[in-house]
Amino acid sequence: MSETVGELLKSLSNRDIEALKSIYDHRCLTVNQIYELHYKKSARGNGEIVSDAYCKKKISEFLELGIVEKVEHLGEDVMFLTTKGVDLIRHCYDLPANIYDYNQGVIRRGYYRASELKITPKYISHQLKLNQFLIDFKLKEHDIYWKYYDEKYISQFRNIRPDGLLTMFDVDFFIEIDMATESKKQLYDKWDNYRRFLDSQEYEYIERKIVVLFIIENTANPQARIDLVKHTLGARLMDKIDSNFEIYVGTKEDMLGIIDEKIEVINGKKKDFNDEIFTAMANHGFSVALGEKLKNIFNGIEYDFYCRKIDENNHVVIENNRIQEFIVDSYKLQPFSVLKKIAFLSLSNVYFSEKLGRKLSYIVVGESEESLYRDLKIMDLLVVDNVYYTTLDRLKNRPFYKALFQFDFLGNIHSFKDNGLDDREFEFNVAEQIAEKEKETNYGASEY
Repeated sequence: MSETVGELLKSLSNRDIEALKSIYDHRCLTVNQIYELHYKKSARGNGEIVSDAYCKKKISEFLELGIVEKVEHLGEDVMFLTTKGVDLIRHCYDLPANIYDYNQGVIRRGYYRASELKITPKYISHQLKLNQFLIDFKLKEHDIYWKYYDEKYISQFRNIRPDGLLTMFDVDFFIEIDMATESKKQLYDKWDNYRRFLDSQEYEYIERKIVVLFIIENTANPQARIDLVKHTLGARLMDKIDSNFEIYVGTKEDMLGIIDEKIEVINGKKKDFNDEIFTAMANHGFSVALGEKLKNIFNGIEYDFYCRKIDENNHVVIENNRIQEFIVDSYKLQPFSVLKKIAFLSLSNVYFSEKLGRKLSYIVVGESEESLYRDLKIMDLLVVDNVYYTTLDRLKNRPFYKALFQFDFLGNIHSFKDNGLDDREFEFNVAEQIAEKEKETNYGASEY
């Protein structure tokens, strides 16, 4: 132990060292972020919330010791480690001088120098938004094992570089922070880069599922930005999305909600949206099978459910001249894999006709008529043969034929008069509802 590090350790508590390690891991942190992570709760362990005065005092001591340096950014003090601070972290956490990188096949330094962790002023806001997402996740204190890597520390992938990587269960969550500054062309370039990754040999051998969380920040009109991002994504990457690679686009709260729900369902604290669909379809008289077990029948495509009504002879029932047989997917939180299946259903039905002797109809269960309409309109998928929509509420509380609906190009919603699903009944115009809401919130029309 060097004399300098030894002297520093006399002035620092374990909590102080952990705070410094957080600055190293996140590259930089604001004073408030350090407070939220390390000093907000009393050191006595009784859960008592203390003021930020103590944290500010500790930051002043760090500055005097020369282990952090301050950068003023948009009215906030942002802390970076100095060379002395990195040396302290190297000692306390036994960071090696060199490591062998198996993924890259090279020997590299086992730590980053202070100069390498520095961020130009132009990108500090982006880094702080990324850090805040992780801090908000961490402070939820989920009882699970997880690991986070900032972009600087990601070594698992050669051909793609998300802003951050959060791993848990069998999923790698790629974190992408969008500051609403990239042009349409730059967004196209981003998705083209993802396309090259999905075409690479590296992706072919990846065993974990990848979920991209594309987080919209820095805009007073998040929905307009979400619409633009989805439009560019659909144009460049739609055909590559499947059950092993998924993308969600939304606000920070939306993305945290996705992770929260996955954790709660796995831990048995919340009923899965799909379980509720299963029950609702069964209540309508359908025999429900999990689609993942029937991928070979569906040309390798994984749907959530295969539902059919069967008689005592195990034949599929025909009602009002329509065979009562459907493939069903959840559209919870608008996954792009479902949009892809809608777009390519006509091609899939060529295969189904050859394999099964008939086309299949597709039911998509969303959270609301409005969210379904907005995304389908962006993707130019409003009217597709053999595709029907519903919500969980409709499916639970209406006759089957009234639960299902279709859109027309004007935004009108039509349900049906019977299970033949031919005679339609007008319900309301969802486009007008959306326009009214946007007018109230001064959003106006999205442009893409």
